[in-house]
Amino acid sequence: MTKSTLVCVKLLAISTLILYGCGDDGKVIEAKGRDSSTTGIFTGYKSAESSNSESLKSDSYKVIALEVLQTPKYSYLKVEGEGDGLIVGEPYWIATLKNDFIVGEEYIYTGRLLKKDFESKAFSRMFDNIYLVSFIEKANGLTPIKSTIEGVVTIADIVSDPMGFTGKKVKVHGQVVKVNDAIMDRNWIHLVDGSADDYDFVITSSESVPVGHTVVFEGLISTNRDFGAGYKYELLMEDAVTIK
Repeated sequence: MTKSTLVCVKLLAISTLILYGCGDDGKVIEAKGRDSSTTGIFTGYKSAESSNSESLKSDSYKVIALEVLQTPKYSYLKVEGEGDGLIVGEPYWIATLKNDFIVGEEYIYTGRLLKKDFESKAFSRMFDNIYLVSFIEKANGLTPIKSTIEGVVTIADIVSDPMGFTGKKVKVHGQVVKVNDAIMDRNWIHLVDGSADDYDFVITSSESVPVGHTVVFEGLISTNRDFGAGYKYELLMEDAVTIK
């Protein structure tokens, strides 16, 4: 994975988020918003309402990773920079869905909940204070991907004119930054191409593509799709297949 790889696409719009703490064997929770498939982090510990925590924040914070701890599902990062909210200038911990974080890299995260006395079962460790983070990306972004495949359109093209593409099959060429496999009999793939990386472009497919791979997808553009269980999208590519 290159330096320019995005870890995850930023939050565009989120109205409410139901967020719970947990041990490291938690599962994705339900969230309400534009793309609630990407906002859940932890469940199963105790509810945010009953814990000593702050409200979810929608501001963005730029930080440097000082230390990275990995579990099978989650990444714990000790960071310094903006948004500590505890002791100004002191490093602090955040936790998010697992990805290839690198010590020394700069990241920008959005959407967080402060948890106190948070237990990590994987490390047999109690964190006095830790932020559960919903969205995080590398600060330097992604260089636009140029495709030699005929008929490819950019994500920015689709986002700028969704109704013009609705009901049409199109091709997009980008890098996979997140995958939620086998939910509602389909895989949910998040793609970036450097043209609109502040937009979380989601694709459904029967194919599974590893995070970090650069691929061409062809699928049907849909708008205003509601699958239930918080999976509601203003814009979506469905039934996509990879183009060799």
